[in-house]
Amino acid sequence: MLVNRTGFIACTFLLMIILSVLTNNVIIAGIITFITVMIGYTIIAYMRNKKRINLLEEGCNPEAFLEAIEKQRAIVGEKDKYNTYLDIDKAVGLISMGEFEEAKELLMSIDKTYLLVKNGMLLIYTIDLLCCLYELGEISHAEEIFETQIPLLPPVNPRMTLSMKLMVAERFLFLNRYEESRKKFQELLNEKMTKRVRISVLYSLAKIDENIGDIDSAQNKYKEVAESGNKLWIAKEAKRRLN
Repeated sequence: MLVNRTGFIACTFLLMIILSVLTNNVIIAGIITFITVMIGYTIIAYMRNKKRINLLEEGCNPEAFLEAIEKQRAIVGEKDKYNTYLDIDKAVGLISMGEFEEAKELLMSIDKTYLLVKNGMLLIYTIDLLCCLYELGEISHAEEIFETQIPLLPPVNPRMTLSMKLMVAERFLFLNRYEESRKKFQELLNEKMTKRVRISVLYSLAKIDENIGDIDSAQNKYKEVAESGNKLWIAKEAKRRLN
């Protein structure tokens, strides 16, 4: 839901007037109005962010997700911290489109000053970078980062814990450790996850099936990915593998 800024400001001004009349105290009216405005902006920001994330996580539409990021960038302006976070989101969108080189270049250009261990942003950044490196075949570089940096970056919430488990399963796949990878992915299917993540897990399981010669099982999974993946690159790749 897009919020009309002018309308919001007008309502705030009107609230201030009403409270001033009711309380007969401009200071109290100002404090109440300020608190109301802060709560309002927090709710607006949350709703915008949720809508943007859902474009990718549930709608599986990275193109719309990237467009929403640029709209949000126009709203936040030149704030370096928020633009850094938006760049990480953009990298995820590019990864979801299969643009791994572009995503890698974007991630490498990010100033990591605002990426902290305690809020998990450095972990998210590192996982995204690892995804690009593994997909681009830069296995030794990815392994160096995984072994030296990941142990220092603990997940700080369930969503990041899930991302870490996914990364471990993907790593086994790229290292051709298929049985270990399959076990990890199968376990993940029992956890709560978004549509995009579930489709990604199915795609990886299909690749494992294909590599070990279970073609029928692979084809069934590729079919589900192709039908449900909308504009994700793995949906397009699944369709190609079905032909």
